[in-house]
Amino acid sequence: MDGVLTVDELRASGMTRPVVDLLPRIDGLVGLRQTKRLDDSRLTRIHAALIAAPSGAILSGWAAAVLHGIPSDFLDGTSDGTQPRPVEFIVPPDGGAYERDGLRLRWAPCRIEDLVRYHGQPVTNGMRTAADLTRWAKYPEKALAAIDMSLRHGLTTQLELQQTQVPRMKGYRGIQLVRDALAIASDRAESPRESELRYYWLESGLPSPRVNPEVYDVRGRFMGRIDLLDDESGYGAEYNGHWHEMWDRPAKDVRRLAGLRSLNLTMDEFTKVDVGGPGIGRINSRLRAGYALAIARDGRHDAFQITAPSLGLAGRSLHRP
Repeated sequence: MDGVLTVDELRASGMTRPVVDLLPRIDGLVGLRQTKRLDDSRLTRIHAALIAAPSGAILSGWAAAVLHGIPSDFLDGTSDGTQPRPVEFIVPPDGGAYERDGLRLRWAPCRIEDLVRYHGQPVTNGMRTAADLTRWAKYPEKALAAIDMSLRHGLTTQLELQQTQVPRMKGYRGIQLVRDALAIASDRAESPRESELRYYWLESGLPSPRVNPEVYDVRGRFMGRIDLLDDESGYGAEYNGHWHEMWDRPAKDVRRLAGLRSLNLTMDEFTKVDVGGPGIGRINSRLRAGYALAIARDGRHDAFQITAPSLGLAGRSLHRP
């Protein structure tokens, strides 16, 4: 496999054991060495896992999603930015395969129509990968993030999942998570945490928000995109990831939010401390409080308008101040 060879293959090529031991190891996968740096470090782990996997195992989960085009800023192959996640494989329910460090085996059926090939190895296709990512997420906010990500990057569509993949997987563990996430999914979410924030927004009882709508002032000047916005109340919520702390972004964010607030929008900012951290009740309370403040605003001061992304500013106005 490109970029990875077994120790035995390296020794057979004439390389001495001391030289072999100087080559980079790969996430605890004993007997494998990295022989060439690939452009995407995730691929090195995936290639190593394909070599180490038991016969007949099907590459799935996050690794399959990487091969289907999910970029590293959405899916970096770690659980927390540093700790590598095991590479997942589906194996037959009656198989005798066993796990090893760096691999996670999931016993489940898999139809031939759910598969594609990569370097000759079986990999779940986009639809099945999206369904598996969502049902294996365990928690509903993570499930929504998984399905949003899959839709945004073209692994599948809501219609394909609803009409084909979900009925095909009736009775599979976690499939209800897929059904629930599909009901509120969006292909416009720009990060997994943003999707999680939307889940908490809906759990708080707030109206279904627009996802990344474009906001303009009354003169037609573009003022920015807002992660989540209820245009009736004028309440908006933004998730600020670590990139908002880099370079000149903090100063730009201050100016941007000041501009949006000048239009009589009520804006709240959330970070990883709020989303994904302890105290879900706290974020729900913040969202409800922010929405109540927005509802109580003096609407005569509204100076914003929101246009449908597909229509542009000349299209239908969704809010008339």
